Amino acid sequence: MDIWRLIDRDHANIAQLIREIPNALNGPGVVRSRERLLADLLDELHAHAVAVDAGLLTMLDRRGEARAMVDDLRREHRQVMAQLDSLARGRHAPASGWLNAFEDMTYGVDRHLHRHGHELLPLARRLLSEDEIRAAGTAFVRARSRVLQSGSRRPQAAAGSGGLALAASLGLAAAGAALLAWRLGQWRGAPKPKLTQTPAPKPSTRGRGEEDGLRRGQPRADLAAAAAPGERRPGEDLRARQERLLDEAVEETFPASDPISPSRITR
Repeated sequence: MDIWRLIDRDHANIAQLIREIPNALNGPGVVRSRERLLADLLDELHAHAVAVDAGLLTMLDRRGEARAMVDDLRREHRQVMAQLDSLARGRHAPASGWLNAFEDMTYGVDRHLHRHGHELLPLARRLLSEDEIRAAGTAFVRARSRVLQSGSRRPQAAAGSGGLALAASLGLAAAGAALLAWRLGQWRGAPKPKLTQTPAPKPSTRGRGEEDGLRRGQPRADLAAAAAPGERRPGEDLRARQERLLDEAVEETFPASDPISPSRITR
């Protein structure tokens, strides 16, 4: 794919984001929120500018005829990015005027990309040789790939609210992974329990009202607390211990005066 088609594809992606942002919802839990789409727009503009600079502007800057336009396009890009970044950080306009500010700023984006298509590309076609155009396409792809592979696609991203939220999410994910790894290591590192033969149960000599060691009138919660397994001992079967803990929790949560019933769920 030649550099002209690569640039046209980037322009189409940027224009699509600009159309989506005014209609996007905003708030917690919204995946493609207005804030997220605006951050994506800034990232796309940054990646496109880096690729165009590496592919075309650097070569054209060596030609005296194109040097003034190259400097102007670079200055214009910095201005557009600064305005959109200010809007993304919430320093430009209150919520009521956000859409108006966005429309004003994206007009500058449209104008900047229009200059790419109607001034930069015709001049590059006229001044650059076929070999230079092929080299520009290769430089474009490599520069854009480096941006996409980097952790922060634009310098301002790490300082914005989106960067802070991403850092917090990554921190929580790392903490969860560490806890899971510790749990798995504790489970795998526990010695395997020795298999012992369980003696046959003796016939019960308790009368009615003393079933399972529960005297008449004694709460089941007291019996469950007395039977708590306590601290884990080396060689103890962890799965069996977990089952006993769950059984005791059920005994304490659902006393005999409020039994579990399929037709009536209590809290």
